[in-house]
This record gives sequence, C-alpha cells and structure tokens, in this order.
Amino acid sequence: MVTNLEMVIKRHLEGSRFFATPTPIIVATSTGVDSMVLLTLVQNLVPKERLIVAHVNHHLRSQSQIEERYLRQYCQAHQLTLRVMQWQDHPKNGLEAAARQARYQFFATIMSETKAKILLTAHHANDQAETVLMKLVRGGDPHQLAGLRPQRPFAGGELIRPLLTIPKVILIDYAKTHGVKWYEDETNQDLSITRNRYRHQYLPELATENPQIISDLGQTAAQLQDWLTFAQTQLQTQLQSLVSEKGLDLRLWWQSSAATQRLLLQTWLHQNGIVNYKWTALVQLQRRLQPGELPNQTFALPGKWRLIRNYHLLYLENLDKLNQKPNDSGQNMVKFAHWQTVNSSRAILISANRQTDLPLNHLVATVWLRPSDLPLMIRPAKLTDRLRLKNGGFQTVRRIFINQKVPVDQRQKAKVLVDQSGRVWWLIGYKTAWWDWPKQTNGWQQLRFFQRKVENHE
Repeated sequence: MVTNLEMVIKRHLEGSRFFATPTPIIVATSTGVDSMVLLTLVQNLVPKERLIVAHVNHHLRSQSQIEERYLRQYCQAHQLTLRVMQWQDHPKNGLEAAARQARYQFFATIMSETKAKILLTAHHANDQAETVLMKLVRGGDPHQLAGLRPQRPFAGGELIRPLLTIPKVILIDYAKTHGVKWYEDETNQDLSITRNRYRHQYLPELATENPQIISDLGQTAAQLQDWLTFAQTQLQTQLQSLVSEKGLDLRLWWQSSAATQRLLLQTWLHQNGIVNYKWTALVQLQRRLQPGELPNQTFALPGKWRLIRNYHLLYLENLDKLNQKPNDSGQNMVKFAHWQTVNSSRAILISANRQTDLPLNHLVATVWLRPSDLPLMIRPAKLTDRLRLKNGGFQTVRRIFINQKVPVDQRQKAKVLVDQSGRVWWLIGYKTAWWDWPKQTNGWQQLRFFQRKVENHE
C-alpha cells in the first residue's frame, strides 16, 4: 500500500484532468501526519510552481505558533508558495463548526484569487469511519449517513480527498519510512471533544467485534453514495413530470407508492433549499397530502418557509418575501364609470347610468341602491363576510371559497364591494349578493357591475 500511495493521488488528479491544464493546486496542510504525507506525495507528482500550501493557525493551542513556523521553514526550503490565515475571532459556542467554516472560506478565497480548480484535503479512512458512525448515532437522512465524498464541487472547482480509503496506520507507516516530520495535536486526546471519543473509545471497542470496522464502514459509505446517486437520478426524472413553475402536481404524485411519494417530496424540498426537515415530519406531511385529507392546508417548514396545499397543487412560499409586500388592508372608494384594478388579474367598473359603450358580456349584475347606501367601497375580503342569498339566507365568504375550490393564495387576494353600512354586495370575481328590486324605484339608483380580466405585467 505504501508504494502505491503516489498512484492513488495521481489517479484522482488524472480523473479531474489536472495534468491537462496549467491551473494551480491547493493542498490544505495542518502539519499533522495525514496532511504532511499528502503534501509529500503531491510534491512528487506536481511541479512546485503549481503548488499552493494553505494553512490555518487557529490560535487555540500554544503549539500552533511552532507548527506555523515549521511549515514556513518547510515551504521555504522546498520553494513552495504558502498562504496562512490567522483565525483569532473565536466564538463562545460552536467552536468546531466555526473553525471549519473559517477554514473552508479561506480555501475558497485562495481558489478565487489564484484561479485554482482543485483543493486537496487529507481526510483518510479513519476520518470516514468516525464520520459515518457519528452520523448513524445522531440520526439523519441517508445523505448524511453516506459520510464524506471522495470528490465534490467546491468554490468553482473541486474538493478532492484522495486518501479517503487509506487507513491512518498506513499514513503513519509511510511517514516513518520516508522521514516525513509531523506534529501531533495534543487536543486529539481530549475526550470532551465528541470526535475524539469516537476515535479513541467507540471505534476501538467496535474493532474487537470486527477488526475490519474502519474499511467496512468506508465501503458502506461508498455503496450508499452509489445508491443515492442512482436514486437521485431516478427521482429527478420523475419530478420533471410532477413539478412546474406553479408547484408540485399532487394528482401525479398520488400515482406513486407511499415510499416513492416520501422520497419525491424530500427531494423536491431539498432542491428548494429545505434540508433540515425531519423524517418523522415528512412521513406525517405525506399522510396529510392524500386525496381524502383537507384540500386546503398550510404547513410550517424549517426556516422562513411554508408549504401551501391548494387542492391538487403544492407550492412553497417564502415568508420574508411575503412580509416585503405592501400591506393592502385599506379601503378604496369606487369611482363610477371608471375601470378600477382590483388585483393583478381583475378590474371592475360600476356604472350609474345606461352607458351604451360598455360590453354587456362583462356585465355581472344589476342592482338598486338608495343614495344613503353610497359611497361604495372596495376592501379585502374576510372569511366571515356574508352575502345575502335569494331565499333570504346568507352565505359566508369562506363557504363560497370552499364550494368554488378557490386556492389559498387567491383567497388572500380576494376583495369585496360593500356599501356605506358595510353590507357586502359582491365578492369580486366569485359571487354577487341577492337583493330584491324595489317596487317603487323613485329615489333609488340603478347600478350595473362589470368586470374584466387584465394582463399581469409584474
């Protein structure tokens, strides 16, 4: 294995067409045995002019200064370009995650500045086993259980982990055989750190049951990655027929099995950036989206998102964008004989005389009102608003919406026409109220309601 380590690195670089381009290559180096072995191997394959060594001094240990000084001397002796980041802005909580974010932001900056397309990191088989076991214990979706990927897109290029199948013991053997100097991080023995407990306690204990636990967990991760890649391709093909600009068509989604429905739903949410939705919540959501459930529902999602079901259509709304919309809660007075835009798709006109130039095909209703009923106002509809029926009863706006299967987003935009006393004469676009014509029309005014569709130019 030791003699083949260079071939392992070369295979990864050839797969990324590194030797066919003149771009630099960045090697993330911490001075630990894994990264120093990686740097040594890469030096044997890549011209020094194309190498950039990237090091982060986290300033969390007194030894950090010694390690940085050594790496500076090493790069100077080998005529290598070195970039160092001093990370001293330590948060009170979430130190490990913040440190990782700072490192990768530093690497991304170097890639952008140097036009490099490859970042090499020295993650090895032990790192993979620890990651898979940690994810399994904590619980998570299969994407997390698949562990670290050998290669993934990063900062306009690729992040490659060429040592991911190599056990750490092999790297230590190589370092000793070839005289590679490295530094041990004393915090690696601190069992208050979660990963260290897996490294020094849990995995060694499991190795007594299965001596091949490191390689077996790595192979499990690799197989799961292959299955996930295959599944994602199939799911994406199906989603293309289910999803449009409006949202996901539940009628087509219902044709799949329950298991496929959950996977399609999860994939669709992931594609829209919603990745922290728990599996138990997803199972419950899938059940509530079935044909026999409520046709209009709203579901809260992680972050500032919500999911809306409008009968057979499922779509997402960003609450931040909704909050940016102007508050349209005011009333507007009706101006007779003028077309007034009610919303982005509808306009109305109230005529107080018998204009002959008005298209009768847009006529909705003719009513009689007293002068004391004026002026008429247009305001947002309330679900509790009531329209008078021919039999003398009343029907709420909510019931009208249900009967006509009006989608939730359209309900929120609906307007009503009311008179001075607040009586609802018209749920615009859906239904007019019934009012008996007066036996004597003296002192009354006849009004005609017209509506038409307007083009949405937003």
